Amino acid sequence: MVLFFQQLITGVSIGGIYALLAVGYALVYSIFSFTNFAFGALMMVSAFAGYFAINSFGFPPILGLVFAVAFGLFSSLLVELVAYRPLRKKKASRLFLMISAMGINIFIINLTIVLLGANLKEFPLKLPLESLKIGEVVIGQVDVLAMIIALVSLVTLWIFLEKTKSGVAIRATAYDTGTAGLMGINVDKISSVVFIISGITAAISGIFFGIKYTVYPNLGDIAQKAFISSVIGGLGSLPGAVIGGIVLGILETMVAGYVSSTYRDLFAYLLMVIVLLFLPNGLMGKKTQDKI
Repeated sequence: MVLFFQQLITGVSIGGIYALLAVGYALVYSIFSFTNFAFGALMMVSAFAGYFAINSFGFPPILGLVFAVAFGLFSSLLVELVAYRPLRKKKASRLFLMISAMGINIFIINLTIVLLGANLKEFPLKLPLESLKIGEVVIGQVDVLAMIIALVSLVTLWIFLEKTKSGVAIRATAYDTGTAGLMGINVDKISSVVFIISGITAAISGIFFGIKYTVYPNLGDIAQKAFISSVIGGLGSLPGAVIGGIVLGILETMVAGYVSSTYRDLFAYLLMVIVLLFLPNGLMGKKTQDKI
C-alpha cells in the first residue's frame, strides 16, 4: 500500500507537467486543427535558455527562470510567424502545417547539437532535494513543487480563458474560426496569443524536466507523452488534456513500480491505442466527420 501511494503521488506530479504541455497541444489543435510537433524543441530551448542565463550570464535563479519562460514565449511566437502563418495565409492543408512543425522541431534540435554539443548539462539551480515524509510515504520536494506550479498554471489559464475578453475570443475562434473572423475577431491576433500561451506551457515543462533530470538536446522527446495525453483526453479538449496527462502520469509510475520501467513507454502507447479503438475522439473530444 505504501508503494501504491508513493507511485500515485509521483504519477500525479509527472502527470501535471504532461497536462500542462498537453493543454498547449489542445489549444493549437482546437483552433487550427493541426498538432504543433515543435513543442519538444520549444521545451528544450527554454531549458537551455535557463541554463545559460544562470550558469553563464550570472542571472539570479528567479530572473533566470523568468528569462527561460520569456525565451520560450518568443520562440513559440517566432515559429508561428515564420513556419505556420505563411502557410495559413495560403490556405495550405493542415497536413503541410504538421510537416512544417516536424521540420522545425528537427531543425532546432539538430542546430542545438551542432552549436552546443550533445552532452548532458546539469541545470544550475539548487532546489531543496530533501524528501518529505508522510508516514511511510516519501515525496520528493521537486515533485511537490512541480505539481503545485502545474496546478497554479492550469488554474490561471482556465481563469484567463473563462473570465477575460481575449479568453472569450479564443473560445469563440476554437468553436468556429470562420464565423469568428466574420464577427470581427482578429484571428491572427488570437493565433499569436495562443502560441504565446503554448510557449509558456512548453517553457515551464522544459524547465522542470531540466531541473529534475538534465538539460540536453533531446529533452523535448518527453513532449511525445504530452501528445499521447492530448490524444487520450481528446484532441482540442482542454479538460481532456488535463485528464489525459494525469491518467498517463499515474499509469507510467504504476507500471514502473509494479512491473518495470522498461515497459513504461509500451503501456503508454498501448493505452493510446486502446482509447482510440473504443473512443476515436478521446475521452472528451468532440465528434468530427472528415470528407472522403
